[in-house]
Amino acid sequence: MNIVMGDREQRDAIYKELLSVNHHDMSFDWFRQLYEEEFAQRKKQKQDFTPMEVSELVGKIAVPTTGTIHEPTAGTGGLIISAWWEQCRRVIPWEYFPSKHMITVWELSDRAIPLLLLNLSIRGIMGYVYHGDVLECAVKARYILLNKSDDALGFSDVIKVGPGDRIVG
Repeated sequence: MNIVMGDREQRDAIYKELLSVNHHDMSFDWFRQLYEEEFAQRKKQKQDFTPMEVSELVGKIAVPTTGTIHEPTAGTGGLIISAWWEQCRRVIPWEYFPSKHMITVWELSDRAIPLLLLNLSIRGIMGYVYHGDVLECAVKARYILLNKSDDALGFSDVIKVGPGDRIVG
């Protein structure tokens, strides 16, 4: 969380290093395997993960060309990343605008939220992240992902919204 919410210059330098280490391949969740093996709380929170092949298939057949995508159990973002990647592939890069492909995601796990925010913001995705229980509508924290330049190659800022704050479009 310190990277995602911290100093922007330091965050951007780390993001650029992550892009380099992963050969600029943003088509998948780089942290998925590590998270599943080391951090997942499968027994305590009944966490399970959408297989990568299923995420890719859903991205190809069920993702709208434009509009908002809602993911009620986002984890570290694998399904959203597949959907985002498919949307990017459908247009030429200078015609892809993150503001036309908003997301709304929920995630319950305290451990997954930092990776989810990193995965979404490094890809310049715009939308809302709710840290909480989607079934009970119990929200621990809310975040706005804002790509100020609306640039497919830009990073999104992560803005934490307080309990009494209003989100106004």
